[in-house]
Amino acid sequence: MKQESRTETLKNEATRQRWELFHRAIAHAKQSNISSLEQDEKTAAEENAPVPLYPAAS
Repeated sequence: MKQESRTETLKNEATRQRWELFHRAIAHAKQSNISSLEQDEKTAAEENAPVPLYPAAS
């Protein structure tokens, strides 16, 4: 009985760890995606920024 209980405890802990790892991976992917989108928006805004015009030096 004790051995079965210990085995069940180890299975439950392994399952919990897998779910935790899965959720961390999802959170990381989501944050990476958000960061990438923000960087793309920043780059696009910089590319579309008006260029100041300076008179040509004589």
